[in-house]
Formats: sequence, C-alpha cells, structure tokens
Amino acid sequence: MLRVIIPFVLGILVGNQWPGSWWPAFITIALSLVGYISLQIHAKRPEERLRMNPFFTVPLIMGAVALGWCAALIHCPPQLSAEKRCGRVVSGRIAQLEYTDFSTRMTVDLLNPDMPSCKVMLTTRGCDYTMNPGDVIAWELDLDEIGNMGNPHEMDYASYMLRIKGIRYQQHLPVSGIHKMRVSNTVFSRLANTRRELSNMVFNSQLSVEAQHLVVALLLGDSGVVDRSTRQAFSSAGIAHILALSGLHVGIVALIIWWLLFPLDYVRLRWLRLVVTMVFVSLFAAFTGMSPSVLRSTIMIGVAFTALMFHRRLSPINSLCIAALIILTFDPSALYGVGFQLSFITVAAILLFRDVPSLFKTNINIVDRLVSMAFISLVAMIATIALTAHYFHSLSFASVLTNLLILPVLPVFMILGVLFLVVTAGGMIWPLLNTCANSITDYINGCATMVNSIPLLHVNGVYVSTMGVIIYFAIVLFLVIWLYRRQYTYLLAAGFSLALLLAHSFYIDAQTPDRGLIIFNSFNSTPVFYYDHGDGYLWTPDDADTDVQSFMSFYSGFLARCGIQDITVVDNDSTMRLNHAYFRPPFSHLQGLRLMAVGNSRLLKHHTSTRMRLDAVVVTKRFHGSITQLREQYDFNEVILSGAMQSASLSQLQTQCDSLGIACHALARDGSWPSSRWVMPIMAVEDQ
Repeated sequence: MLRVIIPFVLGILVGNQWPGSWWPAFITIALSLVGYISLQIHAKRPEERLRMNPFFTVPLIMGAVALGWCAALIHCPPQLSAEKRCGRVVSGRIAQLEYTDFSTRMTVDLLNPDMPSCKVMLTTRGCDYTMNPGDVIAWELDLDEIGNMGNPHEMDYASYMLRIKGIRYQQHLPVSGIHKMRVSNTVFSRLANTRRELSNMVFNSQLSVEAQHLVVALLLGDSGVVDRSTRQAFSSAGIAHILALSGLHVGIVALIIWWLLFPLDYVRLRWLRLVVTMVFVSLFAAFTGMSPSVLRSTIMIGVAFTALMFHRRLSPINSLCIAALIILTFDPSALYGVGFQLSFITVAAILLFRDVPSLFKTNINIVDRLVSMAFISLVAMIATIALTAHYFHSLSFASVLTNLLILPVLPVFMILGVLFLVVTAGGMIWPLLNTCANSITDYINGCATMVNSIPLLHVNGVYVSTMGVIIYFAIVLFLVIWLYRRQYTYLLAAGFSLALLLAHSFYIDAQTPDRGLIIFNSFNSTPVFYYDHGDGYLWTPDDADTDVQSFMSFYSGFLARCGIQDITVVDNDSTMRLNHAYFRPPFSHLQGLRLMAVGNSRLLKHHTSTRMRLDAVVVTKRFHGSITQLREQYDFNEVILSGAMQSASLSQLQTQCDSLGIACHALARDGSWPSSRWVMPIMAVEDQ
C-alpha cells in the first residue's frame, strides 16, 4: 500500500500545481496501462514473471500518480466568470453555520442548474437565528475571490480556504439580504441540528461551564465552544489533542462498546461483536461530523475488524495507508489540513515503534502500561514537534507527563458524558452524575495548571520554515531506516541532514533584521509596529482597543520569525523615547522616518509659514477630511490608507492622491507597508 499511497499523494500535489491540466493525467494512465499489458505479455512463464516482478511496480506507481492527479482536478473549486459572479439571484444549501455576537459565517453549496457545483462563504452583518444547516436560501450574488491580507509571514488564508475548505469565493452582505426558501431534511442537516439541540441542553444544565465545554467537544465534536484561555492552557500542557476529536476518542468508544459486548464471545458470536462495535463506531463518526482524524481511525478499525472476521493477517501500516487512500480519494484537500497531517504522522510513528516497549517489560501490569503510555506519548511528541512548531509557533515538552495523568481518566469522563446526555435528553437530573463529571473536569484542569507551572516545559515564539519541516522529517526517516537495517550510511545521511537543518536555521536568523517598522493590514484598526532586538512596540493611532494577546495570536508567524517575546503598547496620550525611535502621537520618528497619523480626532494645526516635512502620513478609518487639506499643512511623500477604511472612502482618497501626484499605499489593496526601502543608517537616524 505504500507503493500506492505515496505516488497518489504526489499526484494530488501535482494536480494542485497545474489545475485544469487533464491531458497529462490521461496520458499517464494510458502509459501505465500499456506498460502493465506489455509486462503481462512478456511474463507468461513463472520464471519470467519472477524475474520481471520488480518492474510491475512502475505502472502501478504511474497509475497511482495519475489517479491522485485526477482526484485533485475533480475536487478543485471551479473558477467563475465575471457575469456569473454578480448581478444575479442564486440559491444554495447551508452546509456549515457559525454564529458570532454580531455576524454569521456560513458555507453554502450553490444549487442553480446553470452554475457549476461549488461552495462559497457568506458572512453577514447581523444574525438570523432561525437559519440552520441544511436550509435552502436565496440571495443576490456579488462574489469576491478570497485573498490574503498581505502581512509578512501570515497564514496563507487564500490557499487554506481553496485547498482545505474547497472555497474560492466569498461575499459579505446584510442578513436582510438572505431569504430563507425552505428547510432541507438531509441526513447531515438532521445530524447537525441534533448536535445543536444536544449542545443547547448541555449549556442549560447544571454542569460547570468547563465540564459543559468538555462534554460538547468530546462527544458532539464541537471544540469551538472551548474558550481561548482553556485552549491555551491545554496547548501549553501538551494535551490540546483531547479537545479535538481524533483516533484517541474513537478508540475509547470502540473499547467501551467492545467491553460491553463481551457476553457474545461466550455464545460463539464474536463476529456479531465485531459488527456491532463497528456499527457504533461508524455512527459516532457520522454523528460528530466525520473529521479526517475520526475517519482515519474509523477506517482503520473497520479494516482490522474485517481482517479478524475473515481470519486474515492484519498489517497496521496497510490499514493506515488504506484509510489515507479512501479519505484522499473523496477529499484530496484533506492532505493540506493540519489535523490530517498530525493524525497520520502520529499514528505512523506509533506503529513503527510499537514493539519497542516490549523490550522493557517488567511483568508488572501497571508498570508496563505506564511505560507503554509514556513511550507512545514520547514518540508522538517527537514525530509532530516540527509540524506543531511550524503551524503554531510553540513547543511543548509536557505531553508525556500530562498524558500519564489525564489519559487514564478520559474514558471515565466520556462514559459519564454519554450517561449525562441520555439523562438530560430524558428530562431528568442526576446530581451525582453532575458531581462526578465536574470533579473529573476540575482534575483535568488542575493537571494542566500544575504542568504549566513547571518551567521550561513550554516554549513560545518558535519559527520553523517549511524547508525546516522537510529536513526534520528527512532526519527522522534516516534514523528509522538505520534502526531497522543498521547500515551506517543512513546514520551519516541523518547527520548530514542535521547539519543542513542547522545551516538553514542560521541562514534564516541572518536574513531576519533585528530592527524594523511595519504597518499591518487589519480589518478593524491600523497597527503600527516597531521592533528592536526582540522588543516590540505597538501603536494603534485610530484609538482602537488594543488587545495584545489577540495581536500576538494573529501575527504569531511574524513575531516568531523576528524573535519578539514582549510587546509594549504605545498610549496615544503619552510620549515614548527609545534608542532609535520616538513616539509622540500623532507623530512618530521610526527607522529614520517621520510619520504622522490622522483621523483620531486630534489632527494638529500647523501655524508656521513653512509646511512641516514628513515622510509618510497614515490615514486611519476615522479620517473624514481630504488629502488636499493635509497637503496645505504638511509636505509628505506618501499616503498610507488604513485597511479598516470603508471602500467608498478608500476609493475617494485614492483618487485625490492620484490627482495630486502623491504616492498612495492602500493597505487593503497592497498589503502591509514595509519600510525596507526607507531604511537609513543608524548613525543618520541618531543625527536627526
């Protein structure tokens, strides 16, 4: 199966790089068929077939590449022409729905027969709480292609939506512009509505808030209800995986059902025990939304149970490859999802080293189980540490300890959670059940807090590039091959890869400036950020509320790349003087540049006969004047327009800049404003 899944993944990558190119895939399929038939013709006798057997792998690999290529092309969202994207009323079925305080975000499948089948993302101003997943709605189409913010080292949001979510276009409109046509009673919509009703019952129960969040996350598959502080605490403690449904939870469900059906073995109905367990596991996967990690474990369990029923030899690696092949065939975009990558890499690493704990057996059951659990946690941490650092810019070395403390009580909590859902759905209250669930929740939170209090177990602000991740997995692969084959060539290759990784890390550090200035493109403010040797200074001149934690989370990639750990907020009513920077809102002198921000209702009048010399003017969303008025008082080279500005005001100010011959940088259009072209020598800055 490895000879199939690896080229199949390669075909998906190639298909996404060249969308719409069908003929190379068809040619590859034809060549693979011709090669296979030719080999069959020339290998009629057994000795000839034995001699040519390795060559049969070539058409197999070519066919797998072509099939992966075709799967990627089939599932690639179509591109819509300009006339199909706007100026018409369309209908669609709500696939996913998420409410916030003042808006709604939904994924909608288009249903018009003259439109290609595709998904679009709708966001609304205001909320209509009568809408549910599965409802058919109508609205006037005005789609925009999803793009990135243009900030340095940001997440590639456009590729994320296109490759992982399968969404190319989005639209923002008032909630009154959406009209509900009918309710669709599909199986998935009914399951989604059932999950929502159960979630509401849980939230209206007498459980503690933390216990409610765990029940909804572990049994209903909605981890979005968990608050950010709890997520951060669990992530730092290395147990964020228990909040998102994965193979761990599916395995617990399978074991619980398997244990409950043990009497069937005494009446020689083991096959029925396997079938019923598989049915319940499949129902659990469908009910919780069928995430890639849940599907992976469900398929692996199905393959294992099928092998047991037909008395076939079980290969766990083959089961894993079959699960990946099935998921990627129906959803090639899952390959780019962090959940898919972490899930399959973790399980593959555990399967490769599953026999190692037997070398340390002590014949004491409890000790052997603890050693096995600790070793599995250690292998999982080593296998995924580069990916977690790449995606989340943090490292946690506490997972081994916290898993030993928390995993033994997790099945108990899930059993109590199922009983709680049954009792609550029946309209009953069981105080003892609530007390037990709250106690286990307090224990889990207490373990996370205790582990987080231990120093050096969690490191933030880690930057690992894509190339760094590739080199890291090359090192792990060479070490694994060396452990199995004991050929020192692979050990030397691992050492060479390690040296290459260190050189790459040093190169990135050398290419990263220690001091800089950047104005980020943001939807709700105009963040002006200056950094100097790891210290950051954040100024939001449009008087927007400054949430440092949200800023650090949103721009974590940039902060990790520059090694910024501490951020100081520059108050609009204070003055701050640094070694090579000076803040006196609404003015600042950063990187040798004189900047002024306008629009915060404090525009200073300049009464001297000569105009004040500035390098750039930052126009925030609160500005209601004109560029001509600014030009009468100040002499500046460039205008920087806030990304939070309304489109009408933005277009008007751009036109004014063009008429006056002034350079205009619209953050919403051009992305963030870097100052590399303005950088002056430090001595010149000090002289000024």
